[in-house]
Amino acid sequence: MARDIPFVDPHIGDEEVQAVSDVIRSGKLVEGEKTRSFEQKFAKFTETKHAIACVNGTAALHLAMEASPLQPGDEVITTPFTFIATSNSILFTGAVPKFVDIDKDTWNLNSELVEQAITPKTKAIMPVHIFGLPADMKAFKDIAEDNDLFLIEDAAQAHGARIDGTHVGGFGDLATFSLYVSKNLISGEGGIITTNNDELAENIISLKNHGRTPKGGYEHIQVGYNYRMYDVTGAIADIQMNKIDNLLERRKETAKQYRKIIDEIPNLGYQQIPNGMTHGNYIFAVDTRDHEIKPEEAVKKFREKGIMTRPIYSKLSYQQVNFKNIGNWRWAKFVDYPDYNTDNCILAEQIAVNHFEIPVVPSLNKEEIEKVKSAVSEIFT
Repeated sequence: MARDIPFVDPHIGDEEVQAVSDVIRSGKLVEGEKTRSFEQKFAKFTETKHAIACVNGTAALHLAMEASPLQPGDEVITTPFTFIATSNSILFTGAVPKFVDIDKDTWNLNSELVEQAITPKTKAIMPVHIFGLPADMKAFKDIAEDNDLFLIEDAAQAHGARIDGTHVGGFGDLATFSLYVSKNLISGEGGIITTNNDELAENIISLKNHGRTPKGGYEHIQVGYNYRMYDVTGAIADIQMNKIDNLLERRKETAKQYRKIIDEIPNLGYQQIPNGMTHGNYIFAVDTRDHEIKPEEAVKKFREKGIMTRPIYSKLSYQQVNFKNIGNWRWAKFVDYPDYNTDNCILAEQIAVNHFEIPVVPSLNKEEIEKVKSAVSEIFT
């Protein structure tokens, strides 16, 4: 019996099982040899000087915020079209998310609008490489340098994403990646931070380990957190690094076929890739803005055909209940938040209700890819 074609399907093999077993037998369960090996491989993969593993992607974002010069009340410009962890990590520190609209074609933060949105309170910019497509980091780097702003890449979904051949993760002061079970590169739960700045790297290593000195022991020089990676998850990620090129190539070829079939269907679209950008193809999202069939109906039709699809960020960050009730957040006693009920990012709001993902996981075989392609043609033609 044919399986329902999934949009999440962890690529786990005997090598990962053996690596996890080795860790358990070793008794070195937290940040042992496997985690150190993974960090070295990831730094090489992203062409960055430092790669620092931690317990999950949200912790990676939090550490990036804590290592930045942000103070309570400072503004961080970011996109509302992303997972809630992006804006939540800003809120953790008492900083204020300032949402700016996205580009109509790439769905990434619009650099021209960001430049216009800078105020004396703005201290940082955090673009997101949404679905694995790099944001315009060259423009954001120029803006950050011209305005003395800290630059953080939310690269949670962007393993394999490149700009003119250079992997994302080294364009900003810091970058954060997720290793959640659905990502291009997984550990189950996990995160990793990249930087080319020695001081920032040293600070993050301290922050993630209770504020300890680089020498270790029980000397603590700052308030820190327990965000260390388990070596069991480090072992999974370490093995995944040996497979990442192949996994990315499979996603790339599947996405290429989807784009070709959608190009033949009037009024249907997808995320556009600018020249020089390499998409990581974490998610392949269909754009229904100009089509009469909308995501809710399409998802139902795909499910009837045994194909799992879903809308993703159909509700923007500032439309979530936590922003509707921002006055109840503990920092609201000290920080003046804008009225997020009136935030209005027109293009982001349009994309939010007019996109859904179709399966692009590496485990898809030729027959399953053809089945998805046929379903796209049948449902939207």
